[in-house]
Amino acid sequence: MTSFFSSLAALDQSAFRRAFLLAFSSWLSFLIATLLGIEHAYWAAMPTWVVAQATRGLVFERALYRLVGTALGAALGIVILQFSPTAWQPLWMSLVVFCSIGMIHTLYGVRSYMALMSGITVAVVVMPALLYSEHGSALAWARIQCTVIGVIVTTLMTGFGTPKSEREKFYQKVRTLAVDAVEATILLLTSKDQKQWLQMVRQIHLDISALEAQTVNMSAGSVDGHKRNAYVEALLFATLETIASAQQLQHQIQRGMSLSPEALEQLKEVAKRLKTGQPLDEPIRRQAPDVYPDKVSLARLRRALGQMTRAEEALFAENYPLWRKGRSVRRFEPARDWQASRRTALVAGLAALISSVIVYFTQNIAFELAATGVCIFSMILGSLPRPQAFIRFVITGACIGAVTAALYRIGIQPHLESPLAIYLSLIPFVAFAALVRVIPSIASYGLDAIMCFLIVSQVGGDVVSADVVLQGASALIAGVVLACGGYALISPQSDERARFLIGQLIKEVLSVLEPQGLQQVGQWRARMARQILRLSQWMGIETPRGTLALFNLGYSMIAWQRLAAASKLPVGEQSVVLSALADFAQHPEQSEQVLLRVAAQTPEANIASAIYDMAAALAAAKPVLHFWQNNPG
Repeated sequence: MTSFFSSLAALDQSAFRRAFLLAFSSWLSFLIATLLGIEHAYWAAMPTWVVAQATRGLVFERALYRLVGTALGAALGIVILQFSPTAWQPLWMSLVVFCSIGMIHTLYGVRSYMALMSGITVAVVVMPALLYSEHGSALAWARIQCTVIGVIVTTLMTGFGTPKSEREKFYQKVRTLAVDAVEATILLLTSKDQKQWLQMVRQIHLDISALEAQTVNMSAGSVDGHKRNAYVEALLFATLETIASAQQLQHQIQRGMSLSPEALEQLKEVAKRLKTGQPLDEPIRRQAPDVYPDKVSLARLRRALGQMTRAEEALFAENYPLWRKGRSVRRFEPARDWQASRRTALVAGLAALISSVIVYFTQNIAFELAATGVCIFSMILGSLPRPQAFIRFVITGACIGAVTAALYRIGIQPHLESPLAIYLSLIPFVAFAALVRVIPSIASYGLDAIMCFLIVSQVGGDVVSADVVLQGASALIAGVVLACGGYALISPQSDERARFLIGQLIKEVLSVLEPQGLQQVGQWRARMARQILRLSQWMGIETPRGTLALFNLGYSMIAWQRLAAASKLPVGEQSVVLSALADFAQHPEQSEQVLLRVAAQTPEANIASAIYDMAAALAAAKPVLHFWQNNPG
């Protein structure tokens, strides 16, 4: 409690203003729904707490997708109620929930909120009808009206009073990161301080992950912002490619290959011009083979810097036409997590089916509250990248909200004799919840607490006995605990998930050896970069070293295959390299030794260089491979 008051004292005027708008929007939505005579008007107070966001564009975009998702879920729910026998309604409802929640991790950005809301809406529409089948459609329509009222009021009240996203400042951060990558490349190629370079690369990794994760939210509500997202991604992709190619160049220099002083000067010029936003016609020119016969290959670095230049120019262009012009840039593969999609769809679908079947057979109102808790929170947790990290917030918030609601319904609600008294009685609860929501350290508790408070208290509803209230509160808590317990059991732990992601990286590297691998290099680069980004976002600062080396290993394997095919290398010589690469993840040291031996015996300089690059990449990838070997996925 002392921590709460100290955090409250530290809030500035804008935070108190946000808290006021939150509380007033929720209370006003309830008031409007009540005055319109809508049944279960407390549902109108709920959308406020999830629609309100930190930036104006995000408020408007989430409001739009909430309305779309609600309309879709409500339409499907009404179809189920109208055209299906009651006994079959749990099955159809759970199928809709399964499909809706399965889409969350496959849709890009704020659009995933539409899928979440369609799943939640179909559950809150169908679930009460299992108890009151004759009033099912009326209840469904009431909840739809409440949602629309809550979304509109919140958007109008908080949207225009919420600051715009600082997109220009965000774009400058992306440009600065690109400059950091070029300067890290210069450092690696000119200094022997490997420790300093590793620290720079680790920070660049973290910054790429953080900026990519912010991209969608920063552009929310802006057509221009959404069009520029492609070039934010392209610039981040080029940043990753630049530091990866720098590591490969360092290995070549360590083998005695040369890099011209002119190339270094051109790199410095690139960094200088990127800082000031000046155009670059040709980032790095080719090295003269007669002056530098044993030169490093700058093709990959030149390509990365070329994309960096094009992406930076497009990102900071003054304006765009209605449709973005096409440019030659490479981006990350779309962030679709099919494993998480299958897992959350299965959990949410089964939770909806089992809980609704129990409600149908028991016809118990307390179980209906429990089932509502199971459905809603299984879907909300499933939408999060790390459900297990939020379990304690959800359970604690649900307990606080349900217990407070029980005390309100037993001790206060029976004594409210007029509509005005009911309206005023809600104010302290929404005000306190709003204050909690604007304190970052405890904001999650406030969201879950106020939602459960509104569900259990049923503000403005009929007065019931204490036994019924306590049954409903305990049932909701039990439902939330069950939903959280399910995710605690099936959600992968941090190391387990990390090893799975590393295993995906290894599969991507090996995929270039498949017959169609060389025909899909562009897609491979996009997939590989996404997997590296996903691992970095999952593990953060604990990401083991060597992920860039795996990227370089794949590139070297592609280069070797192309050179071997062009020079018609004998099958026997190719098979030695292929057999060494087949199990590189399990035995990196042995594979490295075989590759070094083959490279030393290869007369063709280009082919030998590609094999040496593979061996060097394997040596640098050992930390991440050893981490994976502890429990390979």
